[in-house]
Amino acid sequence: MTPRELLEQIAADWQPQIRAAWVEAIDRIRSNIVLKRIVERLERGDVAGAVADLGIEDGVLAKFEQSLIQAYHSGGIATVDSMPALRDPAGNRIVFSWGVRNLPAEQAMRQHAASLVTAITTEARDGIRDVLTENLARGQSPYDAGRMIAGRVNRATGRREGGLIGLSRPQMETVARIQRAMRGGDAEYMRQYLTFANRDKRLDRTVLKAIREGRALAPEEAERVARLYSNIALRKRGEAIAIVEMNTALAKAKHDAFQQQIDAGKLEAGDVTKTWGRTISREPRQMHLEMVGVTVPFDRPFTLPDGIQCTGPHDPALPASHRVNCKCPMPEYRIDFTGQALRRYRERTGG
Repeated sequence: MTPRELLEQIAADWQPQIRAAWVEAIDRIRSNIVLKRIVERLERGDVAGAVADLGIEDGVLAKFEQSLIQAYHSGGIATVDSMPALRDPAGNRIVFSWGVRNLPAEQAMRQHAASLVTAITTEARDGIRDVLTENLARGQSPYDAGRMIAGRVNRATGRREGGLIGLSRPQMETVARIQRAMRGGDAEYMRQYLTFANRDKRLDRTVLKAIREGRALAPEEAERVARLYSNIALRKRGEAIAIVEMNTALAKAKHDAFQQQIDAGKLEAGDVTKTWGRTISREPRQMHLEMVGVTVPFDRPFTLPDGIQCTGPHDPALPASHRVNCKCPMPEYRIDFTGQALRRYRERTGG
C-alpha cells in the first residue's frame, strides 16, 4: 500500500467516527432540553436565559474534539511507517518514529480542535439568540419559538428531530424563514424553497398545491417542512465537518511527521520537497487547479494565486474559502535520496 493509499484508508476509517462523535454531541444537547423551561423563559422575555438553558457548551463536544486528536496521531504514525529506509554515515539504519508526546505539534493540533469547538458553540448560541429575538418580535408565540429551536420528539425513536441545534447560522435563518413563509403563504419564497438542495422532495407536491391554490400551509404542515429541511441540513453539515476536519488532522499529521524527523536530525529539510496534487472534485476551485504540480522545499510555504500562504491543502491556517469542500489530496512529499546518500557518503569518508 502506497503512503497515499494508507492515509486514504485512515481517512475512510476516521471520517465516520468523527461524524458519529458530532452527531452524538448534538443528540445529547437535544435530549437534555426541557421545552417547558425554555418556553417559560421566553414568556418572561428572557432570551438569554432560554439560550443558556439549551446547554450548548464546549464540554458536550469533548468526544468530537478528542476524535480529531486521535485521527491526527493515526495519520502521524502511518506517515512515519511508510517512510523509506535510510542509513546514517556509519551505515546504520535510521529509524523514523512518531513522537506521540511531541508537545509543540500536538499542542497546535489540540488548540485547533479546541478553537473549532468554541467557534461551533459560539455560533450556535449567537444564531439561536438572533433567530429567537427576530421571531418573537414578529409575533411568534413563546411555545412555537421554543419548539422551533428544540425540534420535536419522534415518538418512534424517542429522539428529538428538527430544530436549530447543530445548524450553522445561515442554516438556522433558512429554517426559520421556511417555516414563516409556509405559515404565511409567501408564494415567492415557497417557490424558492423548491430549489433548495436540502429540502425533503417528498413534500414538494404539498408545497406546490398550496402555491397553486394561493394559500398557506397548516401550522403542522409548515412545521414538518421546516423540520425535515433541518434534518437534512444537519446531516450534511455533520458530513462536511467530518470531511474537512479529518483532512485537516491528517494533512497536519503528515507535515508534522516529516518535521519531527528533521528536528531529530534524521532528515535534512533541504532534501525534502512537497508537491500540490490534482483534486478529484467535479467543481474544483480555479486557484487550486492553478497550484497542481507546484513544488516547493519542505520548509517553504505554497503561495496561492490570491497571495495566501500555507503548508498545503487542508492547512488549518487557511480560511474557510480554501478548506470547505476542498478535495485536493495532501501534498506529495519526496526525499532526495541521491542528495541524502551523497552527503552521508561525504560525511563518512570526509570527502
